[in-house]
Amino acid sequence: MTSLKQALFNRRRRAFLKTVGMLGAGLPIANLLQPEIAEAASAPPLRFISIFTPHGMVPEFWRPQGTESAFDINYADAMLAPFNKYKDKILVLDGLDFRVLYEYGTSGHEGGPCTFLTGSRMNKATGTELPDSLSIDQAIAAKIGGTTKLRSLELLGWAEFAGQSVYNTISFNTGGTRRPTRRNPADTFKELFPPVNTGDPQAAQRDLARKKSLLDYLVKDVTRLQKRLSGTEKQKLEQHLQALRDLEQGLVNASLVTCDAPLAPAPLNASALGNITRAPEIIKLQMDVIAQAIACDLTRVVTMPLAVPRMPWANLNVSLHDDIAHQIGAVGNPVRKQLVTVQRWFGEQVVYLMDRLASITEGSGTALDNTMILWGNELGNPAEHASHGVPTLICGGTQGKFRMGRYLQLRPGKNPLQGWSGFGQKAPNAVAHNKLLVSIAHAFGVEGETFGHPDYAGELPGLV
Repeated sequence: MTSLKQALFNRRRRAFLKTVGMLGAGLPIANLLQPEIAEAASAPPLRFISIFTPHGMVPEFWRPQGTESAFDINYADAMLAPFNKYKDKILVLDGLDFRVLYEYGTSGHEGGPCTFLTGSRMNKATGTELPDSLSIDQAIAAKIGGTTKLRSLELLGWAEFAGQSVYNTISFNTGGTRRPTRRNPADTFKELFPPVNTGDPQAAQRDLARKKSLLDYLVKDVTRLQKRLSGTEKQKLEQHLQALRDLEQGLVNASLVTCDAPLAPAPLNASALGNITRAPEIIKLQMDVIAQAIACDLTRVVTMPLAVPRMPWANLNVSLHDDIAHQIGAVGNPVRKQLVTVQRWFGEQVVYLMDRLASITEGSGTALDNTMILWGNELGNPAEHASHGVPTLICGGTQGKFRMGRYLQLRPGKNPLQGWSGFGQKAPNAVAHNKLLVSIAHAFGVEGETFGHPDYAGELPGLV
């Protein structure tokens, strides 16, 4: 049994035996120590993970070949080839458009990360690219994250450009303020699995009570101040208040964590975090942290943008943005094959996470069966520098909420911009990605017929 499987089994065994003890059941202990029986005491929750990677795709190499249920993603130079082992656990969405960006005046790199999980237009009134509303991960976290140590976990695979680059954030609070991301997997591990004070348990409890008391005071103080502010100042304070509430939840739920901590990753200093040659290692550590957090039910909602400036490990020691995405040209241009390499590598990281989740036993299945992974992008064909036909995958078992193992052509034969008269005008043939967000929200019990901008209502057909 792997360390993650053992950790999950130990946690659920303790919880089940405690329940049996409370009921006074006289069942043979040997029978209670089977993973299947322990699992039956508590049905696994559905989790949501979203991974964002940039720079678009090459249509002739990204699209599957074949039909909805009999499709091929393992042909020569297929971008989705890494997912071939999980064909029954992916849903390929071809023809999803960031319609809100076209109809409200923008497209391209900047708008994508803002609208990807929010369904919002891009608002630059604050001097930077922000949405108007919260992201779907936060709506889901508000619904299902109340009993976990962390209501949601926001990671950063790699720091692209500057710290506040649009590529570095895909999770937003109410009002569109950025949620801070965790960059260092070693630090995140310590937050999830803090050292246990075995010397003086009463002192540890007193320290915890002091922290709770201080946070309670800060939350009340910030709440009072919030009523006196407006505009940008109020948005910044709301972001601070949400961070305090997240800390408060972590303290309140700290005593619920009963999972044995796996081996911690080695410490990483600023030099290591800035060394591009170590990016593959660090990104895999982040994926490991996600799997560990899921295995111990420390969080059920995770987001991670993943944007590296170059890939020397893949013989692409050039700017992925300037020298590849902006240079792919027409069909036949050799640079198009370089973008295949880029997106295949990104796909391999998602598959690595799927492998880790598939190794965690839950009931009659695995953590992967009980997870919905959304992998998305900010562009479709980068030669057009536009946000229609954005490559989108749903991965995992999704607990049967969506029918997996299919290739969906959402608008076959239709040009999404046919009849479109330009930015700020309706694009009637485009398929609004807001509909996917509504469908995801409903899968997690979040009500409402719109998500993000109110112009786009209803679910995305064909998912169930």
